[in-house]
Amino acid sequence: MKRTLCLLLAALLCLSVLTGCAAKKPVSAPAETSPVPASAPAEEKKEEAAPIEEAQEAPAPGEEEAPEETTHEEKPYVEPTDVREGLWDLIPFDEMPYERPDLDEMRAAIDQVGEALDSGADYETVEALLDACDECYAAFDTMEAIAFIRSCQDMTDEFYAGEYAWLDEASADVSQLFEKLYFRCGMSDMARELEEKYFWPGFAEEYADDANAFYDDEMVSLLQTESNLIAEYRDTVANPIVVLANGSEVEFFSALDEYEGYAYLNLLFSYYDQFNPKLASIYIDLVKNRQEQARAAGYDSYEELAFDHDFTRDYSPELAEEYLQGVKEHIVPLYREVMASGALWDVESSPIDAQRLEEGLRYGVSDMGEDVQEAYEFMVKYRLCDLDYSPLKAEMSFQTYLSAYEVPFLFMDAGGTLNDITTFSHEFGHYLDGYLNYNAEETIDLAECYSQAMELLMLTRLDEVLSEEELENLYQIKMLDVLNMYVQQAAFAEFEHIVYSTDPEELTEDYVNQVFLQVSQDYGFCEAGYEDFYSKLWIDITHFFEQPFYVITYPVSNDIAMQIFQLEEAQPGAGLEKILEMLPREYPDMLDSALNAGLDSPFDPGRLEAVADTMRRILLEGGAAKAA
Repeated sequence: MKRTLCLLLAALLCLSVLTGCAAKKPVSAPAETSPVPASAPAEEKKEEAAPIEEAQEAPAPGEEEAPEETTHEEKPYVEPTDVREGLWDLIPFDEMPYERPDLDEMRAAIDQVGEALDSGADYETVEALLDACDECYAAFDTMEAIAFIRSCQDMTDEFYAGEYAWLDEASADVSQLFEKLYFRCGMSDMARELEEKYFWPGFAEEYADDANAFYDDEMVSLLQTESNLIAEYRDTVANPIVVLANGSEVEFFSALDEYEGYAYLNLLFSYYDQFNPKLASIYIDLVKNRQEQARAAGYDSYEELAFDHDFTRDYSPELAEEYLQGVKEHIVPLYREVMASGALWDVESSPIDAQRLEEGLRYGVSDMGEDVQEAYEFMVKYRLCDLDYSPLKAEMSFQTYLSAYEVPFLFMDAGGTLNDITTFSHEFGHYLDGYLNYNAEETIDLAECYSQAMELLMLTRLDEVLSEEELENLYQIKMLDVLNMYVQQAAFAEFEHIVYSTDPEELTEDYVNQVFLQVSQDYGFCEAGYEDFYSKLWIDITHFFEQPFYVITYPVSNDIAMQIFQLEEAQPGAGLEKILEMLPREYPDMLDSALNAGLDSPFDPGRLEAVADTMRRILLEGGAAKAA
């Protein structure tokens, strides 16, 4: 049948595809391969398929009529506050000016601190000079965020792409400058007073000896090379030109919106064949560079460096590896069963226009308490979000922070379907965290608990703005997305573990492709007959290039989100109460936060089985049991 021959095309359209985003700045939605299921329904695989041209593509945003609107009770409006503790006066995002930061001014400000400490200046003088340094850093960080956002709003904008590349390369110099500033303060006679009045507990001991510096000249050079490689990657995927079999050249992303049937599939195959060599070369150079970073920093592997330094996780690579084996044992069999059941084909993500999306989101947050509602209205008032559809936007969704204004920003690559609700909800969970905690993100794993819990909680609050059929479909879509996330993100994590554990001299394009093919088969999402195609899909995963070892965060933190969802199902409001209890970040680490909130560790025996049971009930047994 048509469904079987059109497996690739249909599956590309049925689950949301959210890619990652740039390292160090935004927190992002999970990266996914083009989500082709393990197999089509068994009874259909044996039937003769209709011509591939008959496949139906997902409608463009606003192309079809929206379903009949539901009526609902209006909730009271909460006026957002205008009080933020930013360095600069707050204005709407599209009015925020961009100016390349002056690094010489930053160096001069840092030098003045050293001179004041050398001359025996009093605390008040040093404090004022440190404040000036903080202003320089906030300006740099904010300009980098603005350049990144605007380059993502239009991937063909060469100005902001160039500015972001310059800022990203300069960020290693900035990190080194501020580390030197901290060591200068920590090694001064004023160290204890500065720790007590200005910095944080343990500062004086942490910065007592500059022999322990992380950002030495060798590390800065390696980080700058890494930034250049990432810039090359971003330039390569920004607007790829594909040569078709007839010799004509087409813009890949524009053609994706225009082509259908065989032409669409041939375009995909041509892209992966032509861009795999170049992207593999960039990726291998990045891996080699990062392995050198680990050596320079005194770590045995880059994986250890990433877990400890970049993500400050409260679990080890070894524990994560055990967790991946648990996913294979308990989640992958369910994934295969769901794919074989045909559940994937029973779900339709119906169109939703921007107005109805906004209406649904506002209604959903209005039932989550004044703090949540205020954060949403503040975002709308100052246009701190981009929810519009545009073929020029980067294919990613994320939240980042504008530190000089002390506000978060939400970016979403809209698709014009119900999936946009869960995509927004994920990023709004990050936005809410940034808004309430002024970007206090000690660990990304805890941040992902908030975002993934928000997706699930939003589902329980849309019964008056979506039809019964739409809501049921959205539950199915979300649980399929969760199931897909566990399988794919675990596979991605194992892929990275294998690649970074390999002797760098053995890394080749073919080797990397074969590693990805093997994990896609082991985790059950490689369709037989498409092995060559699947071996190259890894080039779509932005995290591999820009945020190595991020992906393990998704399945681990989602366990906390699922516990919150289970509380909400059992007693409406209990899950929301739990996430609001955790939001103030009284405990910096994910596991401490979860345990002190009365939740279980994701690594506890039986947790993966419990998650599998919930997904099985909703996907295979028709037991959504939505909280009212």
